[in-house]
Amino acid sequence: MTLFLPLTFEPIAELPNWLVIILFGTPFFGGIALYAYKTRHARSWRKGIFPQKLKPTEDNYLEAYLALGAKLILLDYMESKEKVQFINHYFNRYFTAANYNFGDSLLFSLKYPIRTHTITDWMKMHLKDEGARSQVIYFLTGMALINGKMNASELQFLKQINRDLELKPENLTKIIAIYASYEKHRKENAQKKPAKQSENFAYEILGLQKNATQEEIKKAYRKLVKLHHPDHFATGTESQQKMAAEKFVEIRNAYESLTNHSSNN
Repeated sequence: MTLFLPLTFEPIAELPNWLVIILFGTPFFGGIALYAYKTRHARSWRKGIFPQKLKPTEDNYLEAYLALGAKLILLDYMESKEKVQFINHYFNRYFTAANYNFGDSLLFSLKYPIRTHTITDWMKMHLKDEGARSQVIYFLTGMALINGKMNASELQFLKQINRDLELKPENLTKIIAIYASYEKHRKENAQKKPAKQSENFAYEILGLQKNATQEEIKKAYRKLVKLHHPDHFATGTESQQKMAAEKFVEIRNAYESLTNHSSNN
């Protein structure tokens, strides 16, 4: 036979008031405090502020990229489908270690547009290397030019981000030229035009005119290698290292293409 003892609060009533408050108040108020702590970044974000105390992790860099991408989408919403596909492909390629829900994160960033300077300020705190900051411009430029064109608002946005990241104006000019050349090169390959165009593409990657001398080619190559060499990103995130490695290979191939062409003439 099981006996059930009646529930009584008499022992509690005998406790001092201050002890009762601690025993029952701590879990309640502690839960409220924990909830406030967990949601503090979301509250800042709803005000358009990228939290400056966020650590430079893969997930947080991805969210920063995504917030900037959302701002770019809002400048030309008619082209949003291609831009969303570009972002998704980009993240799947470079942010493989990130843990996020793409749909939810993008919708949140579209609903609560960020103040871009709060992101660039955060990035400047953690991306001391110019090459790492340039990766952001490569991402946004590729997204803006996904259909081979860019409107005035998008160009102004890119100029603002480039300036806020304390990058030189020619940095953006060069990156735009590279992506324009990408598109031209892709179309020419599709039409099976002569391979001569690959040489022109190499000049664009190095940021040179087609009449550049060998000395100018070497100088441009050394400058870009110094900027994008993977060794500079040894302590960076996986995405930064992968972007730098791919850019380094692209620069090296462009240089070899032009030097080999010169030696054959």
